[in-house]
Amino acid sequence: MAHAFVDRGFRLVYRLGFPAMRLWWFVRRPDHRGAMVAVWHEGRVLMLRQSYRRMPVFPGGGLRRGETPRAAACRELAEEVGLVAAPEALSLARETTALWDWRRDHVAIFELHLATPPSPRVDRREIVAAEFMTAAAALAGELPPFERAYLARRPA
Repeated sequence: MAHAFVDRGFRLVYRLGFPAMRLWWFVRRPDHRGAMVAVWHEGRVLMLRQSYRRMPVFPGGGLRRGETPRAAACRELAEEVGLVAAPEALSLARETTALWDWRRDHVAIFELHLATPPSPRVDRREIVAAEFMTAAAALAGELPPFERAYLARRPA
C-alpha cells in the first residue's frame, strides 16, 4: 500500500514538473540531444506510456555529459523497461532533428531485434505501461515526431 502511495507521488511530481520544464524550454529554446530504441519482436515494436504524456513513445531519453548516443540508448532501455542490451546489439536506424517541446531535439534512433519475447518492467512512476504493437497500430494514433517519422519510413 505504501509503495502505491509513493508511486502516485512520483507520478504527480512528473505531471507537475513536466509542464514547468516545457515552460522553461519555451523561454530558453535549448538544443537537446537524445537517443531512443525501437525494440522489435515478431513484427511488433515496443511502445511505452509515460506518466506525463498521453502519446506512446519508444524507450529513450537525453544524453548525459560525455555519453555517446549508443550508450545513452542502452542506459535508457535498462532504466525504463529493465532490458539490458549490449551496445553492439543496437543498430543505428536514423538520426533526425525536430522542434519538440520547444527544444531543437537531435535524436539518434536505434533498432534492437529480439528473437525471444522480453518481459519489460516499468517503474509505475515515469513509465506506467509498455506494450508491443504493430507499426500500423502505432501510426494510427498520435505519436511524437521522431517515432512517427521512423515508423512511417520503415518498410512494412
